[in-house]
Amino acid sequence: MYTNDHIRANYMSVEIKGASYEPQTPDEHIRGISLLLPIQERGGFIFLTAYTKKENADSEFLLQVLMDQTRRLADTFGKEANPQHRFEQFLGALNETLAEHVREGHWNLPIDQFHALIGIASTTQMYLSGTGELVALFLHKKPSQRYQVFNLFRGLQTEQSLLTWEKAFAIVLDGDLHPGDVFCVTDKDIQQMIPTDELNHILSSLPPIGAVEKVRQYFSHKEGLLLTILKTTDDAIPSSSHQSRSAVLQSNLSVEELNSTETTTDRLLDDQRPSISIIIKKITAFIQSKTDQRSRLLKDLQTQGSLQHSIKKIGRIVWKGGVFFGKYSLKKATNTAHLLNNKEERTKIKEHLQIKQRDAHGSVLSLVSRVRGVQTSTKYLIGGIAVALLVLTIGISVISKSQSQATDERVYQEHLTEIEDIMERAAGAVIYKDENQARSLYVNAQTLIEELSVSTPEREEISQGLNNDLQAALNEIRHLVTIPNPPLLADLALLTDGVFGNTLLFNGNSVYVAGSDGRVYLYNNTEKRFESVTATPEEAISSIASTEEDGRMYLLNSSGSVSSISLENTSVSALGIADAYWIDFEAYANRLYFLRPSGNGVEGQIIRFNRSGSSFTDESEWITSRTVSFDHAVSIAVDGNAYVLMQDGSISRFASGAEEGWDTGIVDPRITQATKLWTDTESEYLYILEPTTQRLIVFKKDTGEFVVQYRSDAFSGITDFIIDEAGYTIYLLAGSKLYSIAPSHLE
Repeated sequence: MYTNDHIRANYMSVEIKGASYEPQTPDEHIRGISLLLPIQERGGFIFLTAYTKKENADSEFLLQVLMDQTRRLADTFGKEANPQHRFEQFLGALNETLAEHVREGHWNLPIDQFHALIGIASTTQMYLSGTGELVALFLHKKPSQRYQVFNLFRGLQTEQSLLTWEKAFAIVLDGDLHPGDVFCVTDKDIQQMIPTDELNHILSSLPPIGAVEKVRQYFSHKEGLLLTILKTTDDAIPSSSHQSRSAVLQSNLSVEELNSTETTTDRLLDDQRPSISIIIKKITAFIQSKTDQRSRLLKDLQTQGSLQHSIKKIGRIVWKGGVFFGKYSLKKATNTAHLLNNKEERTKIKEHLQIKQRDAHGSVLSLVSRVRGVQTSTKYLIGGIAVALLVLTIGISVISKSQSQATDERVYQEHLTEIEDIMERAAGAVIYKDENQARSLYVNAQTLIEELSVSTPEREEISQGLNNDLQAALNEIRHLVTIPNPPLLADLALLTDGVFGNTLLFNGNSVYVAGSDGRVYLYNNTEKRFESVTATPEEAISSIASTEEDGRMYLLNSSGSVSSISLENTSVSALGIADAYWIDFEAYANRLYFLRPSGNGVEGQIIRFNRSGSSFTDESEWITSRTVSFDHAVSIAVDGNAYVLMQDGSISRFASGAEEGWDTGIVDPRITQATKLWTDTESEYLYILEPTTQRLIVFKKDTGEFVVQYRSDAFSGITDFIIDEAGYTIYLLAGSKLYSIAPSHLE
């Protein structure tokens, strides 16, 4: 199948033409795709050539994904788009899509059997990226009119590192296009099939469609061929100034003169006839001429100082007239008041007014009589003039309003273009892993979107779309994973009405919940429900923290006391240690570590107890040196080192009782109400819970690097969580409900 098209670049006198060939008939061996998609608004093409060494269902699905992604790029490539940033953004999304399909098992195809090249030729530049083995010839026309030939695919192969599906398109080549340059990409080694001089002559001298047809003739009819050729040419358009004027026959001139004379004669004769129809025609012609000259009148007004200036002048004239009339009325009223003080004068004035009223009545009758005596044609003429003035006034008003709307639309479009440009630059920064720069640019874009006019439903829809795109982009650099419907494992309310969970415990493969009624419940994974494993105590224990070691669970109660629960016989006993200032604790290596924050005259500290049989003794202050304040400490985790979580999400690390220099990465939005910290000796991560934002934040334990944050609207009222990294499951307790999510950050 042949496709042919040409696009003229608007940015300089260059025209890009293109043609492609792709097998379509059953007789030909079809093993790939060759797309050539025009981007009209940018003056150029988006092209794709791809094939696999083996043809099967996997390769067909892979090629279909490539086609869909390429067509989407062509459909969304706007006039104001930056080709380089847009292409790099597209490659980043394409690599992620391919990697995701591979991870999900949609195809099992080795990367070395995949060969593809994709690119953009727009205005005066071209951008390419590829993988595998193809032929991509570029013929550059030198000033000497000779051609220099490059195989661009060798450049891609030279810079490619180890190929993986994670970065199938890792290298980008770019270059300038000049008049006469030719680009050819194919899956065949045409330099071996066609002599070099002949091939160069075909590509440089023939238009793309002719070159494609000529190259096709060198291969057998049944042999498939993928081929795309692009060529830039001078945009030479003959000047219209040198076009000769066509001769006009004398007979035509005579007819035109006759028609003109006849029209003039009719007009002169009609002026001599007192006809109402003639007057109506004149009025109509007058209105039409005034209507047709609205733009010229507006231009004259602008030349004299703009429409607004003229309106101001008219306003000043009206103001002066009003002032003069006011002064005259005031003077007359003053004289009238003076005269009314004299009775005789009042009588004279009364008689004078009566005479004036009679005279005025007579004048009105006389005026009415005169008006009735005016000819009908004159009345129509006066009415027409009044209508014309009204139309003229309305026209000026409409034009003024139209100009205002045009100015508003221009400002709106400039504002919109600025937002799109900033978002494209931010997307480019994401591709280059500069998340700080991307975050700053997205914040600027968000500010501009908030200032964007939403005066119409269409603008409101555009603003909403920009906000959605912005939030999706921000979520990407925030490493935010939103879980719309996490699985609900069980609900305590179905077992005991009015009971909710306080804390979670994990022992082996079993999940336990300490309830608000003082009992401990076991989650039955088979039946998806809770079962009570301890009896209801005489006094309900409200636990605020829990930990587990060697088959025993420990609950820290709100009063500061500690209860021990044996999982063998489900017996509950008190340890005999208590402190009202403890807020969290952790069991590790036959020891209990309690966190005591600063406040109420008590210095913040980690208190350690050693296990002795079934009790804990040898209370000691474990921290020997620290600089960080414990005023807002909220949780503790121990894996040999001790980690203390502050309310603002910061974490302090202690080794052998001494504070170590260590910090966590930036999280967006920042943490303000953290409540719980978790890790263990086998985990490489630290987990922080923030119930107010319904999210769980993950950091690398060795470096403090921010990894990911999980969020769901279902986590309302979340109180605790535990991690089963071996089982790839995170359990979260929200009120009476137990949820689970699959952590994507675990390999």
